[in-house]
Amino acid sequence: MMPILKDMAKFLRGYRREYGLFQIEASTYSALECDICPRAVFAEQWTFASMSPETFQQIAPVFPRVRWVSFRGWGDPLENQSILAMLRRANEAGCLTNLTTNGALLTEELSRELMETGLDELVISLEYATPAALASANTDGSDLHRILSQVRGIVLERKGANRTRPLVKLSLPMTRLTMGNLPDFVPLAARLGVDQMTLGHLDYLPDERGNILRAFYHESPTPAFREVLDEVRRRASAAGLPVAVYPLKAQEVPVCEPDPPNNVFFSADGSVAPCPYLRIPKKGDIPRIFMNKPYRVPQTAFGNVRDEEFRAIWQKEPYREFRRVFAERRRARNEAIEILDLLANARPVPAEQAPPPLADLCRTCYKAYGL
Repeated sequence: MMPILKDMAKFLRGYRREYGLFQIEASTYSALECDICPRAVFAEQWTFASMSPETFQQIAPVFPRVRWVSFRGWGDPLENQSILAMLRRANEAGCLTNLTTNGALLTEELSRELMETGLDELVISLEYATPAALASANTDGSDLHRILSQVRGIVLERKGANRTRPLVKLSLPMTRLTMGNLPDFVPLAARLGVDQMTLGHLDYLPDERGNILRAFYHESPTPAFREVLDEVRRRASAAGLPVAVYPLKAQEVPVCEPDPPNNVFFSADGSVAPCPYLRIPKKGDIPRIFMNKPYRVPQTAFGNVRDEEFRAIWQKEPYREFRRVFAERRRARNEAIEILDLLANARPVPAEQAPPPLADLCRTCYKAYGL
């Protein structure tokens, strides 16, 4: 089967699967230092680990029921020596696959091996990108220049092999320090030939420094940031580069991006959690800043695949109850849309039910506010 038809067949087949996405934290290590990353903030509290092949084998039998398998967590999955075998196993099960890396370990050979696994999407997350790093993107010898050269190599390799996959995407954080550099990065990304550029946020604020650096707002917008993003979109449109930009205002959403009713997070130690923001590889509770106030929430997991089968964990009543809140919030949102449609067509309108409130674990998490 031609590569393009094979990619399309796998994509369509995934719609019939029970789970939307399994997010697998292959490693909590990283070859790059980042001052604002939780690894640096928590320092000696951080738990460094790579998921063992044995732990992975406890997850893999469920893959035929999963649409996407995403290798992404609080470290770089390329730090795991078994990552290629893991990707192959997921692809052999017919899953769509994603891998997110900071790019530090990418080489020409490894890029080719990643492509040969059948990888569908490769995201290079430039989480460490400071203003100085962005300014040095065209300077030989800089980390960013070397990583972007590898990105260009992957795009050319894919084209030479007449493939449509993996899609290659760049992800950059929006911070108060980097916003001004983002428009100038657009033409560079376009020249690399990447399929998309994503501008996200510091969506987990472990301390006050992160809170100061965040670019999003609660009530008082920063007009200069809006202007920056308008310029980013203008340049991206002119260059023919798709760009995805997270909203600047934090507003509660019915269901967060991790989507607990459909998706699952597996930490490097095999713990099964509703999302990575409730299972951070550090000792003790999880501190976070929300609305300029400090909070702490407990590490939350509903079991471990090293001790029991995933399906048994999925069916546990506390886990079911956690998911139920989000499922009902989604249902209320959909019903509200239906009511608007009925109003537009002058048809009888049923009584509207308020969605359940967010659980305390999620109420102070910025992912619940669309970031």
